[in-house]
Amino acid sequence: MEYRKLISFGKNSFVVSLPKNWVRQNKLQKGDLVSMEETSSNLLLSIKNDKEVEERVKTIAVDGKSIRRIQREIISAYIKDYKSIVLIGNEVKDKAKEIQNIIQNLMALEIMEQTSKKIAARDFLDMNNISIINLLRKVDVILRAMIEDCEKMFIEDNYASISLRDNDVNRLVFLIFRVVEFGMGNASFMLKKHNLTCQQLLHLWWFSFNLESTADEVKRIARYMKQVRFDKKQQEMFLKLLGGAKENYVGVMKAFYTHDEDLAHVMLESKDEVIRACELFYSENKKVENLGMLVERLKSIISGVHNLARVVYQSDFTP
Repeated sequence: MEYRKLISFGKNSFVVSLPKNWVRQNKLQKGDLVSMEETSSNLLLSIKNDKEVEERVKTIAVDGKSIRRIQREIISAYIKDYKSIVLIGNEVKDKAKEIQNIIQNLMALEIMEQTSKKIAARDFLDMNNISIINLLRKVDVILRAMIEDCEKMFIEDNYASISLRDNDVNRLVFLIFRVVEFGMGNASFMLKKHNLTCQQLLHLWWFSFNLESTADEVKRIARYMKQVRFDKKQQEMFLKLLGGAKENYVGVMKAFYTHDEDLAHVMLESKDEVIRACELFYSENKKVENLGMLVERLKSIISGVHNLARVVYQSDFTP
């Protein structure tokens, strides 16, 4: 945070200098207008610019690259708020189907042009209408359903459904990452439109990151539950552990929605007990193939939920 002195200017006004880096970053010049809006004890300073804003375009060469790398580059450009993403190369025609699937899995991104050597996608996202909290609520609903289906894996194979919903979580979280990235560079807009400070945006980024990681672990647990060979008693014991992790997660999300710091601390106090129960279960059944991977994935969920709870008592906002 930077501090500047208030200077008296005439009988009715005061002035304060603007940081040169901020002026340069926003390409302001002498005579340009800025708008000011009072909000409680804050004064929001915004740019009034009637000039046409140049749209950012990201060009990605696909030749010689794996689909995984192309996917990473597309997602990176999406999160960085490029309005157009253009993929070019002689190998476009051979990788077109995979590229289409990647683009279609990113919200508000649509293919506008496609040839044998080029695929151009354009973003239609309106930051005015995006609520990070609403997106988090959607992720929470999907994640709870994933856990519930995971609890049924010993009696019915829900892995394919869980995996598809993990993709839905990814789509929503990538969108949250993008909004946060945009908000960090447009602080006054986010404060004015969504009442979120840069510090709160960082907390929400960490919160959504851990939600996405938890969804990944639930998917992995479902996969190992298909492979592990438990007897009836072992199944019941593992489901009890999974139920404990679920209860912890639900409690932390309730604490998040109500900003109940005391509840968050209660959930945190139970972490070590659940971890010990997982380790005891492993030590008593370590001869079971794939049990180690299954228990480690469960412990990762518990650690992720612990990180979610930390956001509740460290942040200063109520959803």
